[in-house]
Amino acid sequence: MNLKELKERALKLKDNASSKMLLIKNKAIKIKDDAFEKSNKFIVWTKEELDLIINKSKTTSFINKETNIERFFKHKSLVIFAEEWTNFYKKLLFIIPIIATKAYSQNISLKLAKTKIVWVNLVDYQVDMTKLPCIIVFEEEKFYKKIEWEENILKLVKSLNLDINELIEKA
Repeated sequence: MNLKELKERALKLKDNASSKMLLIKNKAIKIKDDAFEKSNKFIVWTKEELDLIINKSKTTSFINKETNIERFFKHKSLVIFAEEWTNFYKKLLFIIPIIATKAYSQNISLKLAKTKIVWVNLVDYQVDMTKLPCIIVFEEEKFYKKIEWEENILKLVKSLNLDINELIEKA
């Protein structure tokens, strides 16, 4: 075997090893993403879960026992609809717990929803499939506002401003 053949064979072995490593890496990432998604409590899996989060958008009240004054708390529910095969959806899987914590402190319920949920017609929730991803905001169990496109959602999600209600109004 001459030097040229040896060099070609070495390059071929290197290419084979690189492609096998890339396949193994992609498979490991997919397994990790799938496992994280299945363990995530912030994802809507069924129509019932979607209805529950929308029901959380009701205004609640309580009467202070000491002053006998009734106080009202307005709630909003945010549902982020995204196609599960996109990179945006995968990024959201990892940051949704942080966003949900930020939202919870402001009487806002937040969940991530796939676009394919059994018995759910997205048109009923004002979702335009051509403008995904989008956030649908519910107030008093009714559609309140829609924020479309990835860049607009990222402005809301990644903002250092902790007032989500203010950011929703500006969007």
